[in-house]
Amino acid sequence: MPTGVGKTFCQASMIADDIIKNPNEFNMYVVNAPRIMLSYQLLREVYGFLVGYNIEARYMFVHSGGTSDEKELEEIRKDSTVKYSQIASGTSPKVIGEFIKTAEEQNLPLIFFSTYNSAERIQMAIESIEEFEERNLVDISMVLNDEAHYLIQEQFHDILHTLPSPRCYFFTATMIHTPSDNGMGMNNKEMYGEVIYQMLPIDAIRIGKMIRPRLHYVTTDGVYNVDDYNKSLNKIIVDTFKQHEKVLIKMKPKVLVSAKGTQDIASFLNSDEYVELRQEGVDIYAVASTDEIGNRINDERVRRQEFLKRLKKDGTDKSKRLIVLHYDILAEGIDVSGFTGIMPLRTLTKSKFLQTFGRSARPDKEDRPIIDAIVNKNGVIVHEEWKQMNKPYAYIMIPNIIHNNEDDEANTTQLIRELRTYGFNPSEDILSTNLGRKSPEVDEPDGINVVSKRPPNLGEIIDNIEMQLEAEADAKLSEIELLKKVLNGV
Repeated sequence: MPTGVGKTFCQASMIADDIIKNPNEFNMYVVNAPRIMLSYQLLREVYGFLVGYNIEARYMFVHSGGTSDEKELEEIRKDSTVKYSQIASGTSPKVIGEFIKTAEEQNLPLIFFSTYNSAERIQMAIESIEEFEERNLVDISMVLNDEAHYLIQEQFHDILHTLPSPRCYFFTATMIHTPSDNGMGMNNKEMYGEVIYQMLPIDAIRIGKMIRPRLHYVTTDGVYNVDDYNKSLNKIIVDTFKQHEKVLIKMKPKVLVSAKGTQDIASFLNSDEYVELRQEGVDIYAVASTDEIGNRINDERVRRQEFLKRLKKDGTDKSKRLIVLHYDILAEGIDVSGFTGIMPLRTLTKSKFLQTFGRSARPDKEDRPIIDAIVNKNGVIVHEEWKQMNKPYAYIMIPNIIHNNEDDEANTTQLIRELRTYGFNPSEDILSTNLGRKSPEVDEPDGINVVSKRPPNLGEIIDNIEMQLEAEADAKLSEIELLKKVLNGV
């Protein structure tokens, strides 16, 4: 299912349904995610869902990020009959085992929120409990794997054996395939099973679960050398943000910038352009898994949970203007509404593109009643009806910051055309099965920021930036109309 249309809701309802069908029983559930930040969000969503149905349970994080914000969870719980929910944290099999025994003695369901890195600790804890077979702790009742495309990596793909369970489910917006149906790809039915349900992006757009994409091309004069790169990039970000603001009618700009590496983020945070935007009242968030960046809001460093909490709040604040810079952290699974557009500073694969676009494709909260009324009446939204919305489009801003990136532009244009038509298949083939042992909790190498890998072109710092906005007539074409236009070469 595409980003933002309800995968977490499905996971929470599956757990709740199983608990309701097995009242007054101790059962264990595991919700896996690739990142600690996403694990926090999943607990909040599942916790809120269960508390909303007055379902009492025990919860535990199994990763190195610590526990959750109790005060925030108390706010969720205040209108429920559930008066207390013990939430623990740890990666030690001994600590996990003790918490398992406590939940079992209380005869309450226990829900683990783990990263793929740490998931094996849960099974180690179960097996370390004396007489665990007699205690009926052999199997976990249900394992739910979020952003499951990460499981194609060598160290994670055998999750069925890492966490034995009679029910193991996989959720993703972008299936990853390998050439062989017997490999580590998600086309291995023996490992992943059959696809139970699939929603294509075009279907989500037609029923108002996703917003239509619209293109902004950023064009510049000149070609740039290594010394010009950072200053050019900083100016590109500022000017693109300001020009994006001019095309919005009912919304304040909230832009997600996908950096090429952490050095791009660091350069911008230390630039005159950053100071300029802050003086104009723009809030600037930055996140990367390096100490230099960490989790930063303007000039303040905060904990992961505080970062997410404030970002979600500011994302829904109609008066806020935001720039959020990240390097491979917020592309997947993070529930932050309000983004009006994305600005990828690197070429994205199909899966990364769809994940990143999904951050801005969520409908505006005030548009939801209008969308529901239209869909209930017509079944789908026709393109003319988007005029009624505060947020009719999710903008994709493509900067031309280096010479000869026409291929990047053409690639992104093709992805957007596919996204608007029936032809977009949210799966991607991997040409090599040598997937390595890279941990998804650690950033990719910043190779793009190595001087020797930048274009050795001479040039000058940019003076002018021009935006080429895709015609609205093209942006709102139906999938059939767009296909006809593309096929006819008009």
